[in-house]
Amino acid sequence: MATIRTRKRGKTWSYSFEIGKNPETGRRKMKEKGGFASQDEAYDAGVEAYADWKHGGIGIVSSKVLLCNFFQNWIENVVRPNVKRGTYLQYASRYKSAIKPRMANLYMQDIKPRDVDALVRSMAENGKSRETILGTLSVLKLMFKYAVYPAEIIVTNPALYIKVPRSAPKSIVKRRVISPEEFASIVKALGETERTKCLIAPIMLGYYAGLRIGEVLGLCWNDIDFEKKEIHVVRQLHPDSIRSKSFFAPPKTDKSIRTICIGDKLVNFLRDWHKSQVAERLRLGAAYQVAYAHGDEKTLLMLPAMDKPKDVQEMPLVCTDKFGTTITREKIMYNLKKVANLNFHSLRHTHATRLIEAGAKPVDVAARLGHADVSLTENIYSHDTEKMARETADLVDKVM
Repeated sequence: MATIRTRKRGKTWSYSFEIGKNPETGRRKMKEKGGFASQDEAYDAGVEAYADWKHGGIGIVSSKVLLCNFFQNWIENVVRPNVKRGTYLQYASRYKSAIKPRMANLYMQDIKPRDVDALVRSMAENGKSRETILGTLSVLKLMFKYAVYPAEIIVTNPALYIKVPRSAPKSIVKRRVISPEEFASIVKALGETERTKCLIAPIMLGYYAGLRIGEVLGLCWNDIDFEKKEIHVVRQLHPDSIRSKSFFAPPKTDKSIRTICIGDKLVNFLRDWHKSQVAERLRLGAAYQVAYAHGDEKTLLMLPAMDKPKDVQEMPLVCTDKFGTTITREKIMYNLKKVANLNFHSLRHTHATRLIEAGAKPVDVAARLGHADVSLTENIYSHDTEKMARETADLVDKVM
């Protein structure tokens, strides 16, 4: 431990200790604080400050630290200020579902590679996918890396060389391309009841614009230019699995912030949907539910039109029910599965595949979908459909 120096300045005491040297001048760098009533008080504060500095400044000062305590300090003081909120929530969710049940009460200094290996093998045995295990392992590696340095509470990273077991199943997103006839039948089925009629709007946006479900739910009327026939994608509605609330956030990547040109079918539908939504708001008056983005975290807040709190921004959402309440992704996914055994991503998948079938360039489709890399579009969406396979076979007859 470094030497904690104390000295009196006027009527108060201060502490100081060395925290390194300036690489250019070689002079010592000191951490100092004053204002203490006695020498003992200054010294005790210096000891605590040194321990906090040595352990990365995240509030961990004891020599034996439980993983649960270290993780909480690490995720709140190191991760949260430096990543997007969605990433922070993802880390917290992985800890809660996989790491906490098995490792929360282990001391950081006692955890061995075999403990981490046992965790990932247990996840594989319980049917968790490779992607899920890799995500959990990534969180552990980052946390232990910080514990090695700058926290300096362990010497080596016990997760560094752990691999995902080969027995772990691959995560397969079950998506399929649907025909125009099947899509029409889905719209018809959803329109048969008042409870599900509101789901047609998000379905149309997924099918005709290729939007992600979060982008659909975060879309506002002022994001749509009816004259230019454009949709400006500038946000998503993101679920907060920790607090069971949703919040508005930027789209998935920088490339996801985009402008999409749309055709007459979607334009006409959205015009009619907007008119019906306005009519319902006028009919219900003060009882109509209004969506707001609340506070710095832009948490979704739903309130009757008569109640407008402070520190909010009204969000005129496109996808609401007749009472103005936002539609949940769970409701969309449940009813899509019920009427067509389909997930929402299949709508986006169909949108991209049909465009490529029709001769659209992958780079243009990638820009429309908001993909950061055109290779992702080529690898995932331009798979062989029956139509593409037939055209390839016909081409063989011509050139062989």
